[in-house]
Amino acid sequence: MAAGQDSTTVWFHRHFLRLTGGHLKHAHYFDHVRRLPGYAPRISFAAEPGASLHPDQRRLWPPRKGAYAERWQPSSADILFLAGLDWRYLIDSGLDVLPNPRINLIQHVRHAQEGTELHGYLKHRAVRICVSEEVAQALLATGKVNGPVFTIANGMHTPPAIALHRFAADLLPRRRRSVIVVGYKRPELAKALAERLTDAKVPHHLLLDFLPREQFLAALAGTEVTVCLPNVEEGFYLPALEAMACGSVVVTLDCIGNRSFCHNHQNCLIAPEDPDTLTAATIHALTLFPKARKALRRQADETVRQHSLAKERQRFHEILGNIHSIW
Repeated sequence: MAAGQDSTTVWFHRHFLRLTGGHLKHAHYFDHVRRLPGYAPRISFAAEPGASLHPDQRRLWPPRKGAYAERWQPSSADILFLAGLDWRYLIDSGLDVLPNPRINLIQHVRHAQEGTELHGYLKHRAVRICVSEEVAQALLATGKVNGPVFTIANGMHTPPAIALHRFAADLLPRRRRSVIVVGYKRPELAKALAERLTDAKVPHHLLLDFLPREQFLAALAGTEVTVCLPNVEEGFYLPALEAMACGSVVVTLDCIGNRSFCHNHQNCLIAPEDPDTLTAATIHALTLFPKARKALRRQADETVRQHSLAKERQRFHEILGNIHSIW
């Protein structure tokens, strides 16, 4: 066995250009493998020969002994982990002919859309793990999935420092910032909303760049209302859950993949993707009566508890431990 005499290697691959939510979740699964006795993760990165790794790569996929590999060299007992376009690497390397079990993490509903490269990979046998029930149902509706499909809802881990930021923010009569608009996925809509908030004299911060995660969460912990603007279609959309964890009231859009955890007027506010309506929803969130605000945040806290990283890890370990019978 490649990673040690008594361990099964789970082989990962990543093409990393910049930090994204998809990379973060991929790194979570890498860590889930590391925490399971008898298993060891190894990863190879798509990079130019001699290229140095980005600091975020070393942070997300820590370079412990034997963790990095120039290319996959699986033994017969090893497991192959694929996400997104990692199928390209498998096929281009000629490894698609191997009988090894394959786990395919599905993070977006676009895998179910005909004519896309991702849809074309559904014909390859794999044990597929979907990050939301909406993604799983979209895949199954195609009738083209080769292999079993499981749902493991995305979990998140809130670092202790973020809990401290939130605790400090909650002691204040009003948080430091009124509104943050998380608009790096929908910059034009975010700018239009920001213009209207300016006209309405609502203090706000427009976020159009992807921040390091702890910096992002610390900012949310000091914000009364976070407006999360996902793409039209997402597989899950973690920022909305992260904002809930930070104690901010969430205003967001429907993006399919967030329907299982974003519930309008229960744990957040959901508005149409129209700048005027979004502005009204944001101002409404800011002016909620204390009782209504507490009820919203209480339900948001319960939602966060249901989406812990520990639960995600436990469910994945169950699948990984039975992979040969499932496969």
